[in-house]
Amino acid sequence: MKKKLLMVCYIINILMVSLIVVVILAALLRLKNLLDFVFFDETFLLIRMILTVPILVLWINNLIIWSKKDKSIMRFFLLFFLNGIYSPFYFRKILKNNWQ
Repeated sequence: MKKKLLMVCYIINILMVSLIVVVILAALLRLKNLLDFVFFDETFLLIRMILTVPILVLWINNLIIWSKKDKSIMRFFLLFFLNGIYSPFYFRKILKNNWQ
């Protein structure tokens, strides 16, 4: 059950990271309508706010596993300072090394 929940959190985190990439591209291409939708639409802001909870769950799980299994200080700094961006990549490393 825990692994399924973490996989859902992982997928949500990947989607939010791809949203960040889309927003950066929209800013570079000056797509004002898309930027207005992402930053000012109340429904979209509410959805984004709710979707941060699974990202936080995945991040905390990654930090707990880091403290038990990894101990690499560089990966800790990446997890701590780039929490939503690096977290899905670290979760793939957890799955690959079977650290669950």
